[in-house]
Amino acid sequence: MPWGDPGITEYNQLQETLIGYPSASGGTKTQTLQRAGLLERLRFLATATLNVSAYTSGSQKSPYGLGGLLKRIRLNANGKIPIVDLSGLGMMVYNEIQNRDGSPLCPPAYDATAGVVAAASLARYDAIAATGTKVFQFPFEIQLGLSVDMQSKADELGLWLLQNQAIDVGVEANFNPLYAAVATNDALWSGGTLTAAADQANTSLQIERNFYGLPQDPKNYPDMRFVHQIVEYEQSFNSTFCRVAIPRAGILLRAIVINLDANGLPVEYTDVNSLSWVYGANETPIQRPGWAIAAEYLQDYSRMAPKGVLPLDFYKWGWNGWKLAKDTETLANLRLETRFATTSSGTQKVILDTIVPVGK
Repeated sequence: MPWGDPGITEYNQLQETLIGYPSASGGTKTQTLQRAGLLERLRFLATATLNVSAYTSGSQKSPYGLGGLLKRIRLNANGKIPIVDLSGLGMMVYNEIQNRDGSPLCPPAYDATAGVVAAASLARYDAIAATGTKVFQFPFEIQLGLSVDMQSKADELGLWLLQNQAIDVGVEANFNPLYAAVATNDALWSGGTLTAAADQANTSLQIERNFYGLPQDPKNYPDMRFVHQIVEYEQSFNSTFCRVAIPRAGILLRAIVINLDANGLPVEYTDVNSLSWVYGANETPIQRPGWAIAAEYLQDYSRMAPKGVLPLDFYKWGWNGWKLAKDTETLANLRLETRFATTSSGTQKVILDTIVPVGK
């Protein structure tokens, strides 16, 4: 338990009402969470089903994976205060980075010679090479409670009180079309020559809510002065240089950079000459080539990061009381600067994973 005597509260894992696919062409739909307890995380299973009734030539799959289904996913308080605001691609990448020990993108090897049948994978992305039912499926989660050990006291920061009657917390999902006739990254399947229709009844975002029951004694509440906020920013660039300003708000745990070229395709780490952390007049305590960031990720996670992804991870899962985390409010003119070897235009997505004070 994250606070006090382990007997004072209970950890609950319950299903929320799912978010159904809103229309044949996608769109936005919101589900308000039940008002109970202290929200610790939300777990999702995204499923999309496409019925192909006629087929001549195959379509392409989106290089964004989950981003082909979800244009945007948000966790909002009162419909306007962003707790989480990520593109579908950003959500897939963040889901990978927040989980040190496992990955739906890179599942552990399974030895069938042991004589035990492996369970069906939670991840699936069918190619279209004939008529029939095609399925996309992907699990992901949003973790709000973050472990911290300060002065030998274990706690979780970032929990959200759902029982505040003045604030509704809702999940807003903006869906892409499942199929687009013209090739695009922003659909699960696109291009080719075929006839297809979304199966709305079997396309949805299932949600499980994990939360703590409230202690009877308010003295046993966790520290509620902070909210865990995960927000994605986007900056286009038209040269081999990109600069992204970092807002002065809260304690920065991670800055996750996703580099995309002019066609929206991921840029390999070998093309990044340097990714710099700069503040003030021109103070540059971090300036790293792409290979070094990729190598650190490999050591931390025992797997490579997805193509195009270069994280500056200051959090390191709470080791030593977050001593590496950055207080953005004390750093003026804070920015990230990237220099590419050959990529001369494109888009840079930057996910800022922060702990933000909300009161005293």
